[in-house]
Amino acid sequence: MQAAETEPKRTKSYIDEVYRLLEEKPGVEEILIMNRSGVPIKTSMERQDALQHACLYENLREKCQAFLSKMEPPQLLTMLRVRTRFHEVLLTPDGKCKIQRIHILRLRI
Repeated sequence: MQAAETEPKRTKSYIDEVYRLLEEKPGVEEILIMNRSGVPIKTSMERQDALQHACLYENLREKCQAFLSKMEPPQLLTMLRVRTRFHEVLLTPDGKCKIQRIHILRLRI
């Protein structure tokens, strides 16, 4: 018999711990943690910027998930990494919260 997988609880202390760990990472410029509905619950951004990022993130996540669901076999989005020359955005959704972090990249010459 297989043990049922249980989803860890996303308590305030969990969110605070994740935020603290991300804050300590070198190169992290911005952090945005959203609830299941896409509302920012903890962020290093100004409120208006956080709301805009959350809205854009939801649109991008929905489009990526629609694409992945058409694959054979259907897949779930576990992480999305978008990289430009100067920044990298990591989006990690799960059942209870969504985390977005923006890194400043160091150029390698």
